[in-house]
Amino acid sequence: MSTASEGQVSMDTFRMLAELAGLGMSQEELDELKPLYDIHAEYVKILHSIDFGPEEIAMTFHPDWPSSG
Repeated sequence: MSTASEGQVSMDTFRMLAELAGLGMSQEELDELKPLYDIHAEYVKILHSIDFGPEEIAMTFHPDWPSSG
């Protein structure tokens, strides 16, 4: 993936992602949305970098949730 700078996708790549998603956005909409995309992409990168180690996932099931009362 080509990047404009560290952690940011190029406008061409962003436009292609929007087209592949079928969003049909105008250039103005893309220009407005791209900075928000770049911010959230950085947050996702941070989340993916966390090493939780060998943690176990505990699941519970409550048959009365949500309660009918």
